[in-house]
Amino acid sequence: MVAGWWDLDGAERARRVGEAAAQARGSAHGDWIEVAKDLAPGEGVLAGIPFSVKDNIDVRGFPTTAGSRLIDDSPAAVDAAVVSALRDAGAVVLGKTNLHELAFGITSNNAAFGPVRNPADPTRSAGGSSGGSAVGVALGVVPFALGTDTGGSVTIPAAYCGVVGFRPTTGRYPGDGVVNLSTSRDTIGIHAHAVLDVRVLDEIITGDRGAPASLEGLRIGLPRHRFLDLEPEIADRAATAVAALERAGAVLVDVELDDDVSGDDLVFHETPRLLARRTGIAPAKWPKHIASPDVRAIIARILDSPITADAYEAARAARWRLRRDYSDLFDQVDLLAYPTSPVLPPLLGQDDTITLNGRELPVFPTVTRNVSPGTVAGLPMISLPVSATAGICLESRPFTDARLLGVAEVVQSLLS
Repeated sequence: MVAGWWDLDGAERARRVGEAAAQARGSAHGDWIEVAKDLAPGEGVLAGIPFSVKDNIDVRGFPTTAGSRLIDDSPAAVDAAVVSALRDAGAVVLGKTNLHELAFGITSNNAAFGPVRNPADPTRSAGGSSGGSAVGVALGVVPFALGTDTGGSVTIPAAYCGVVGFRPTTGRYPGDGVVNLSTSRDTIGIHAHAVLDVRVLDEIITGDRGAPASLEGLRIGLPRHRFLDLEPEIADRAATAVAALERAGAVLVDVELDDDVSGDDLVFHETPRLLARRTGIAPAKWPKHIASPDVRAIIARILDSPITADAYEAARAARWRLRRDYSDLFDQVDLLAYPTSPVLPPLLGQDDTITLNGRELPVFPTVTRNVSPGTVAGLPMISLPVSATAGICLESRPFTDARLLGVAEVVQSLLS
């Protein structure tokens, strides 16, 4: 935890940073793409505390690969604004972490830089696309890490690696310096062991100050369809978590939400323009430079069958309707709670289908089923661990992030 570093003097912090760098270089989990050589601390509240950065976020002096040979890997001239805020507070970038190629997937099974392995079971996925970010925190190499989230890329790895994963309201964190897939849906997010750490970091990034909040009388909505068709272990863990919320004084409310809204057309329309900014390769040749078969197929499909302007506008309209429906729902409850993913981590190489309750289902929409609607609507959400490979997610009204973190801090103490 970040707080544990505050009791250390400068020499001890430097020694531990050196140990962390050695651990990162020797990792057998495929979580690091590059480890920093310059580990000099800055000054400030985070002085000498190491963190990692997903390798689709710019860090001055480091190449930004997005986990792909497609991207121009010239060293970044400046930090992304979120990285800059943390470095200005004294934190040390330990290195850049591995991810699903181009951040376009949920397993982090990367054919260009190797798969990211689950810390609890190396034969399984760490989740994605911010798999390396979550693994480095789970293994204790860094106390916190930056990832990015389009449709579950922070919350899913958090659940699968047993750590906290926070996705802020879309647009609340600066978005510059990122190899984006979608300006409509992308945001930088945070992995950490404790919600308290996320609150500290969120305040540094935004200036918003939160505080722990009581659960007494808090109205927590339970979207019942997100509790259906779960793996048995996840169903049991979710039931235990919900019971703990009720014992702590929360008022549980069954809610209905028509959230069957796909944001794929938003992403598929915006991706070509955004990737073109980051590569000198002609679009027709992009698939040849993408190593992962699943990502290559997606990019080829996007290029061969572009999303029309009408389809894009229809997707934008659907997103606004979803936001309105969420707004109406949050007039009735303070936040929502549900299992982060209905399934446990897939095996590495299980990129196409996954078995859920005896049925073979497509991996991406199944794994992200519960968190995806909130990412389309741009809601703040946070996944809290309920086991080493499962989580429960809380989400709330846009721009109530500080309050959500205050509630989540109390909920994490209950669940642990």
